[in-house]
Amino acid sequence: MMTQQDLFEVKHCAKCDTTKHIKEFHKQTNSKDGLQSMCKACKNKRDKNDHLKSNPLRMWVNGRFVPKSHPLHKPGRYKTFEDAAFSSLAKYETSVEGQVYIITNPNFEGWVKVGMAIDSEDRLNGYQTSSPFRDYFLHSFWAVSDRRQAEATAHAELEKTYERKGEWFKCTPEQAKEVISGIAEEYK
Repeated sequence: MMTQQDLFEVKHCAKCDTTKHIKEFHKQTNSKDGLQSMCKACKNKRDKNDHLKSNPLRMWVNGRFVPKSHPLHKPGRYKTFEDAAFSSLAKYETSVEGQVYIITNPNFEGWVKVGMAIDSEDRLNGYQTSSPFRDYFLHSFWAVSDRRQAEATAHAELEKTYERKGEWFKCTPEQAKEVISGIAEEYK
C-alpha cells in the first residue's frame, strides 16, 4: 500500500511512459517539480543516439579518438582495436601499417618482449587483462609501414646477440631499443 510520502517520491517518465522513483530523474531547476520530464535511462539513450547522429564518421577506441587516417578506421565506439577489427575483418587482415613495441614485466626480470600491433597501447591493454597486477609496461614503440616485416627483422637482429624465447629476449629495454630504432627507420 502506497503511503502519502511515496506519492511524492515518484514521477511519470514522458518518454517510456512508466512511473519511477524520483532518484531516476535528473534535476532541472526551471521545471515545476525540479526534475526533467524523462528518466535518466531514456535521457542517456537519447543523448547517445544524438551523439552518434551528430558524429557518424568518428571512431573511438577505449575512449580515445582515432583519426580517419588510421588503417583500421571504422566509425563507431569500440572497447579495443580488436573489436573494431572484427567488425571490419577484411581491413584488419590486409592492413600492414602499425607499430613495433617493447614491453616488460617485472615478473620476467631481464627479459623484454618485442612485438607488433596496429596500436601498441591497445595491445598493452590486452596483456594487462591477463595480469592481476596490471604490471606490464610499454617502454617504446615505433610507427612502421609494415608491422609484420619490421617485427620479423627486429627479432632476427636481436636473436643474433640475445637469448630468445618466442617474442621475449634476454636484454634490457635500452639494448632492444638501440637495435629496433634503426630497423624502424627502414620501415618508416
